[in-house]
Amino acid sequence: MKASTEEKTVSIWEGTATKGSAFPPLTDDKEADVVIIGGGITGLTAAMLLSEAGKKVVLLEAWQIGLGTTGNSTGNLYITVDECLSVIKKKWGKDVMQAVAHSRAEAINFIESTINKHNIDCDFYRTSFNLFLEHNDEAIESLFEEELEALTEAGAEASIGGNPGLPFEAAQSLTLEGQAQFHPLKYARALAERLKDTCEIHENSQVVDFDEDQGIVKTSNGSIKASHVIMATHTPKGVYKVHTVLGPYREYGVAAELLSDPMPRGIFWGMNKPKHSIRCFKNGNKNYVMAIGEKYKTGHGDDTGKYVQELEDYLKAHFDVGPITHVWAGQQYRPADSLPYIGKHGDFMYFLTGFASDGLTYGTLAAMIVSDMILGKDNKWQDTYKLNRITPLKSFKEFFKENIDNLVQLVKGAPEEMEADTMQEVPPGEGRIIERDGEKLAVYKDEDGVNHICSAVCTHLKCTVNWNPSEKSWDCPCHGSRFKTDGQVIEGPAVVGLPARKA
Repeated sequence: MKASTEEKTVSIWEGTATKGSAFPPLTDDKEADVVIIGGGITGLTAAMLLSEAGKKVVLLEAWQIGLGTTGNSTGNLYITVDECLSVIKKKWGKDVMQAVAHSRAEAINFIESTINKHNIDCDFYRTSFNLFLEHNDEAIESLFEEELEALTEAGAEASIGGNPGLPFEAAQSLTLEGQAQFHPLKYARALAERLKDTCEIHENSQVVDFDEDQGIVKTSNGSIKASHVIMATHTPKGVYKVHTVLGPYREYGVAAELLSDPMPRGIFWGMNKPKHSIRCFKNGNKNYVMAIGEKYKTGHGDDTGKYVQELEDYLKAHFDVGPITHVWAGQQYRPADSLPYIGKHGDFMYFLTGFASDGLTYGTLAAMIVSDMILGKDNKWQDTYKLNRITPLKSFKEFFKENIDNLVQLVKGAPEEMEADTMQEVPPGEGRIIERDGEKLAVYKDEDGVNHICSAVCTHLKCTVNWNPSEKSWDCPCHGSRFKTDGQVIEGPAVVGLPARKA
């Protein structure tokens, strides 16, 4: 990265939460009513609801509880969506727009009630959500008017005004009251802690295979056979049609300590280009400000460090801050028709995906919907987000864009600047794609000059991975699978890692 050397490449949440309980990996074969793949807010919420209803639940987390998408989020909870409710209204109509707002409000209320019921210390509080302009823009001002109308129709308390309290100039804002913020990792770890006695949790238990027809999920050292399999993995593992209507994107976040008076509580989304989401966070006697930047297509950022540098420059230009203390990135999967896909696939599987950047609220809502489905209860929101909907008019533009792009990536391979002719040309601490005997190889050279070599062909659908210098990972530009330098799967639909190759 090009950013300050004092930075720490962990999220503000990982850097400020006490370590949670350790859960053992799965080491044998078991049977359960429900197996949940994924230990973030979605999987943990489903585990809580189903175990409380008397179901035998086993939860498998590939790495550590809460340190995936949940622990790399913003900690913001709101009833609107990143595209804005007015966009949902134009695409789907007033009734669906209202259903989105009301269902997301119900999920936020559920989080709040869970926190109160179990006395969870996770810095939860109600606050405002604010869209703001630093300089006038007629198109966005018009969007503010449309969004105000949509929010009002959804029964929300909203208004248009001037500077929403930011310590720098803002020309106009749209403020929505009654939203919330919390510490998502503290919340996730608290849920896991209280599930100890009612649910079986296994960390470091990455799924390596599954039998969809039999309801069997396999890890390296054990398997679970269950009547229901919940894919709480942000995008389904494996190869499915739903991947054609999902666009994988990443966005970076940075945080620094405020050296002067803290900025006000609240969610603040800057709407001028480049867009920034900012919020404050108090930890002990220190006040932090964080900024999240523009999204970019996973695997397409040839110089991902520029996104971090832009955020650092933004914080220093707008706030009195010390050195950057935390740097992180999160992945999102954007649905082609603007709504998540939630529901049953086949006889055993449940998919919960397409949350875009609104996953803390949507993940909770999805867990509520799927839990009701498994328990045989009607959920009033399940038809709004049903998995098997067909929406050619609403999704064609994004469907076409994402899938044409995937074909382009499949053909063209890695960017020229990410390629090298020989292993000797790979700089220490960097990765490059080289070709040897007709095979594309992903070569990472560590600081000691040792080469770590894998196939450069993504095991999901055969696209060529690209090097991500900021996170030192191999990222697939087609469907968002990401791999460590040794080829292990980090996230995405890929189940199998990049095969190792000899030097």
